[in-house]
Amino acid sequence: MNFLSMRRITVLASLVVAMPAVAQMPAGCDPIGSVSGAIGKAQFSMQRAVSAVQGNANATKDLQEVVKGLADQQTDNPLARNYILGEAYILLLTQPGISIESPRSALGFTTNPTATINVFAAADSAFNVVEKLAPACVPLTNQWRQNKSWMNSLNAAFNALNAGNLDSATLYANRALLIEHRTPYAYSVLGSAAAQRKDLTTANQYWEKVLAAAGTDSTYADVKLRTMFEMADVLSSAASRATGVDKARSAKQAIAAWQSYMGATNDDYRVAETLDRLVTLYKVAGDSISIPTIYAAILANPGKYGENTLIHAGVAATRAGKPRDAMMLLEAARLANPYSRDALYNLALTYFGTDQPAKMFPLVKAITTMDPSNPENQLLNAFAYQSLYKTTKDAKLKKIYTDSLIYFNNLAENGPVKVTITDFLRGDKETTLGGTIENRSATPKSFSLAVEFVDKTGAVVGSQEIPVGPVAAKSAQKFKLTIPKGGVYGFRYKPLM
Repeated sequence: MNFLSMRRITVLASLVVAMPAVAQMPAGCDPIGSVSGAIGKAQFSMQRAVSAVQGNANATKDLQEVVKGLADQQTDNPLARNYILGEAYILLLTQPGISIESPRSALGFTTNPTATINVFAAADSAFNVVEKLAPACVPLTNQWRQNKSWMNSLNAAFNALNAGNLDSATLYANRALLIEHRTPYAYSVLGSAAAQRKDLTTANQYWEKVLAAAGTDSTYADVKLRTMFEMADVLSSAASRATGVDKARSAKQAIAAWQSYMGATNDDYRVAETLDRLVTLYKVAGDSISIPTIYAAILANPGKYGENTLIHAGVAATRAGKPRDAMMLLEAARLANPYSRDALYNLALTYFGTDQPAKMFPLVKAITTMDPSNPENQLLNAFAYQSLYKTTKDAKLKKIYTDSLIYFNNLAENGPVKVTITDFLRGDKETTLGGTIENRSATPKSFSLAVEFVDKTGAVVGSQEIPVGPVAAKSAQKFKLTIPKGGVYGFRYKPLM
């Protein structure tokens, strides 16, 4: 079973940002109130600017008047002054010719007009005053902080990270933090960039900030999980590179990280992958005896988990030398999906390992019905007869079982064609099956692969037939087919001749 590595460098195109000009006023927050004098004049200019922005008209002059009238006045009504000034800075970024780094004159300053000002930093300073004086207004200033220019900076950071431009990614992420430091996104970019530079100390510092910023807010659940995955993945890599006494210590750190991740995610594929990682790490740590703790909760309540988790938990139990645990987990996986080849195959091997050959035959029949042209499946029949041979003293039965074992072993070794399924990807709206067809004969052959896809009841939900070949003698050729259907549990194809 293949798992795609989790990537966390996703552009925030779907991030919903409140339109600053129509920011919603939270209860208990009124940063402006009744104003007069310079602040009243500035508020009048601001109202005209907001109307212009909403009507896609140019509001630069009115916004410059706000800055000119308020920026150098430090004492009169600091709450209203800083709130209006912060609004003006953010709205100026929507105007032509204004960028995050701009000449002071472009914003309306008359003092030191040629110097450069960072608009994000200026707005942050203004909103910091508002938030200190009126904590109830934090939700309001957050709407202004999470503006379009901030989102553009984040997207630029993620895009640069995707392209491997770590310096640019870092620059844009730090720029985004100037105006908004409460969300986890910029920290996640900085953590990823540090990890790619092999600076794990810095990476972990940023990742801890991601987790702190995400907290328990469901809005950030995805970035939180991605960060936890990346932290664990990086620690696993460090454990694989470590030597001597550091290897076990590093493995234990990675184990703790994966356990935290597994406790936080309910994604069937991710939990399954995590189980595999943990088994490997416990072996690296020299603590194989603790492997059963990985799947203990799954074994106690298998109905709570998906088929992939159950299969991989069963494999973990097998690797831990706990065949009875494996049997229970794999039987649960079979109940979850009666058409899972992985569940059936591993369960058949588990029955072999626990000397239950009679239970193997119906599983082998099911496997060879769905995957009839993989000769290796016949080895399961050979194993079953081997197990039967060991359990009898009857000479006639021994002869029958020996002949059967040889027969099925020959089928496995001498089948003229071999289909190997390497990918079975099931989505909500699409299903893909991929693998190879090996021509074991001495002459080139062409094949027609006809596949049916079934739901949990075994009903056919889609089918496709594709030509493969000609395949050269003693060679293999890849195949791949996709149907625009979800809800698929298994597949079966017609035997290749």
